[in-house]
Amino acid sequence: MDGTDLIFYLSASGASEGGALSATPIVDAVDNNVFSDVSSSARIAGGTQYRKIFMANEHATDTYAAHSIWISTAPSHCTGYIGLGFDDADDDEPTGGNLVAFSAGAKVALISDAADPRSVDIYGLVGSTPTKETVVLNGASEVLTSATFAAVFALHTTVSGSRTVTVKQGTGGTTRGTIGIGTTNCFLWITAASKSAGLRLSALVASATDGIWEKVVWVASAVASAQDLPLATEAL
Repeated sequence: MDGTDLIFYLSASGASEGGALSATPIVDAVDNNVFSDVSSSARIAGGTQYRKIFMANEHATDTYAAHSIWISTAPSHCTGYIGLGFDDADDDEPTGGNLVAFSAGAKVALISDAADPRSVDIYGLVGSTPTKETVVLNGASEVLTSATFAAVFALHTTVSGSRTVTVKQGTGGTTRGTIGIGTTNCFLWITAASKSAGLRLSALVASATDGIWEKVVWVASAVASAQDLPLATEAL
């Protein structure tokens, strides 16, 4: 496969503001193809815009190898962030980006606030290897990953209308994030300006997608409103 097999798409909620994969491809080099213009009043006040997009492997059979996704060019007069999203209609809240980076390698500890039989997928790095591990919750009793994660990018489960899952760094450790009521995941915002600092993900099989949350933040009275967030991807 080559770069023409990797196609970027908008997400289905609002102006590509979350949710599942849409059928609308992102056309390169078109103004406002993802983010909208910042008005003069918003520029003066400062603010944030969120978007969620997808990278799809549209090759008929080939797998895209383990890879990294990062911001290839820093936006002008604002700060750009990316985070791992999912092809999930309930992944529509950028507040899911509440995960804090682990300060050291650790097993991931998960605790629900009551009876909760769901499974949670943990995505991150074990050593330098992109890894997904699935853990079954045990209600308010702590459960741990078997692997020690050097970095955690996101956790994903099914939606609950009543349960909150707390994510801790190691057994009995510091709280690093939560999967709240009505949401399916929490994820880490990163300022990824290089391949090594990017979202390092496992291989993407044919017809699969990577979901990518994007955020731009500009300070009050920024001198310009340019905010494109061009992404790059490359095999590890």
